[in-house]
Amino acid sequence: MQKKISAAVKTVFLFLFFISTGCSFKTAYAETLSNPHNSGINFKISKTGKISPSAQNRIIKISLASAIKRALSNQGNILEAEHIISEKMDLKKAEDAGLLPDIAVNAGGIWTRTKNGYPVFASANGMRELIGQVSLSVPIFDPKIYGEISLAGDNLKIAKYRLRLARLFTAARITQYFYGLILLKDEIKIERKALSGAKKILTAAKIGYKAGSLSRFDVVQTELMTAGIQTNLKILKSKVKSFERMFLMEIFYGSVRHAKLSLRINAPNSAGFNYRIPPLNRLISKAIKKQPMIKIADAEIKSAKSSVSISKAGSLPNIQGGAAYGEDTVNSFDAPNLGWQFFVILNIPIYNFGLHKGYIDAANERLMALKSAASAVKLSVKKRLTIDYGRASASKKEIYGAKILVKKSGEIFKMTKEAYLAGAFNALELQEAQNNWIKSRIELAKAVNGFYLAISQLDIDMGIIPSGEGKL
Repeated sequence: MQKKISAAVKTVFLFLFFISTGCSFKTAYAETLSNPHNSGINFKISKTGKISPSAQNRIIKISLASAIKRALSNQGNILEAEHIISEKMDLKKAEDAGLLPDIAVNAGGIWTRTKNGYPVFASANGMRELIGQVSLSVPIFDPKIYGEISLAGDNLKIAKYRLRLARLFTAARITQYFYGLILLKDEIKIERKALSGAKKILTAAKIGYKAGSLSRFDVVQTELMTAGIQTNLKILKSKVKSFERMFLMEIFYGSVRHAKLSLRINAPNSAGFNYRIPPLNRLISKAIKKQPMIKIADAEIKSAKSSVSISKAGSLPNIQGGAAYGEDTVNSFDAPNLGWQFFVILNIPIYNFGLHKGYIDAANERLMALKSAASAVKLSVKKRLTIDYGRASASKKEIYGAKILVKKSGEIFKMTKEAYLAGAFNALELQEAQNNWIKSRIELAKAVNGFYLAISQLDIDMGIIPSGEGKL
């Protein structure tokens, strides 16, 4: 009779519990399939893709692409690289001007005499003589000028590639912050859902304890489980606040008032399944064509070749032509007026005690060193692409496995909770099932986050600023 009454009490208790919860338990996997926008992180999508602070609660809606665009507009290293480009452009114009004619005005005066008061020069016929001359010189053939023009052009290309590299490094840093912040927000959402469920279980446990179906130990253990989730949630919130502040300082480049961020990302249930990663060889070919690090290495080799040409030009002949017109204030039979002069000068270096040879040898050594460095850079880019390609491929498999674990752990947690409320399992077994469920959901969030981060990293490895769409 007592067993029948106890069974009836448990049945009534379970019935009241399910009415209080309002609906049956849903796993994260089921929610993902039924409502993609409610899975992982509930992001608000910015239609324009721009930063739009809200006046009420100051929420900044932003996607990865818009965050990178905002950061690229005010980073100090990027502004520095842009000024260096302007400097190299001015130097290039200066070197180009070396082929243009050079006009000069020369003026001089002679005023000298002996101790006896007579002029030193017989042609002077006086104590003072003024001479003025306008000259025009034109470089006809000068290998050194040609080499310096080529070197200036190579240095300008290097500066442009360094700007692209600075932009790429900034995009990589913003990407790391962006997905790190997304993962923290995802964990907070998971913990909040777990906390909500834990509070309902605690309420039901207290009801069961009053009804005599659960022990005091089960209630205390459930309270401890709830308190642990609350503690984890507080820690995560503190981390998110710090991460948001750093992220805002990166994209605004300075100290700003704290604001909540609404980050835009694709729904996790579609990550890695509807996209086929291109072959590795294709990505390597694209990286060789677009990666700024490789472009800089190649441009530095060309610059070194120009330096070799300049060093060799020091031992080559050069030809210069010109014209001049002069006036002399004193004219005499012995010193006629200067008038017009035309000239062509051929300069042939004969021997300079090894000066140019040393410069040539040093320039050749630098050229060989830069060629070796370029090979190392290309190998490094290929290795990095191979590693990140493996991470992206592994992330797809991890997402698939993590979703299965979420589904299975959710089912186990549901059955364990029902058995716990019925008195068949204790609170420790319920806590273990809940921890496994929470852990599986966090692993799914990490796998999805890892997939997007790996795809973005592959873009960066190829020299492309990531879009955050999970596609190459």
